[in-house]
Amino acid sequence: MIALLRFECVKLIRRPRTFLSIGLMLVLVCLIFWGLKSEGNNALAFIFQALDKNFEVQGNVLNGYMTSFLILNTLWIHVPVLITIVTGDLFSSELENGTIRILMTRPISRSRIALSKHFTAVVFVFFFIICYVLISIIPALVLFGKGDLIVAFNGLQIIEESQLPLRFLGAFAFAFLAMGTLAILSVTVSFFAKKSLVSILITLGFIIISTLLQTLSASLFRGWEFFLITYHFSQWQQFFYTDIDSVAIANSAIWLILFSVFCIVISIIRFKFLKITE
Repeated sequence: MIALLRFECVKLIRRPRTFLSIGLMLVLVCLIFWGLKSEGNNALAFIFQALDKNFEVQGNVLNGYMTSFLILNTLWIHVPVLITIVTGDLFSSELENGTIRILMTRPISRSRIALSKHFTAVVFVFFFIICYVLISIIPALVLFGKGDLIVAFNGLQIIEESQLPLRFLGAFAFAFLAMGTLAILSVTVSFFAKKSLVSILITLGFIIISTLLQTLSASLFRGWEFFLITYHFSQWQQFFYTDIDSVAIANSAIWLILFSVFCIVISIIRFKFLKITE
């Protein structure tokens, strides 16, 4: 199994879109840095102008931690897209090109092949998140300095600088779990779609619809948001509440893990009955 996983990882590294995805992430983060460096203070002044009447805000508000928090918001759409374009055709591309037939000539069970595809996707997400952390946290702290974090959602959340490293560590760890689940979902879809583009579009469509339903959940689908995958993706925000809701984080983590296991099982069953000669 280890040799098969190594073989799949080598194939993934040799694909241009793997590095294209990471390169696009780098461009995205650089654009955020550039925008915040040029107009960030004016934007924050507009956002927090209502606070000036009741609070005296001092210190470096637009600091590296604030910048990293803003970059984390790319987990809503941008990062899922970049991950899906790499993992969404891990199997369908081989089925489309016919290389899966060559792989099946080796004495390897279909279950192991299916598992190796999922594990390869998770390995890619791990290194993607590592790069995501390195190009967001470190440059942000160098460019913008340190300070307390002030975020305005569900009220005003003020977190002291001393607490922020562990909170960001937890947020990025949860991001890995969420994006790993997305990668497993996209691989599962690729077992059902015979065309790479179709597989990627189905996964992205699923995420877009889930995001839309989550947006409408406050008024039209109240109580149903727990069944939406993007609802659980967004639980990284819990790490930036003054009082962390550990129960909500644990529930979402369990949901994502169970959903991942379900997708893997479905993939194995699908592959066992799939006629690769079609």
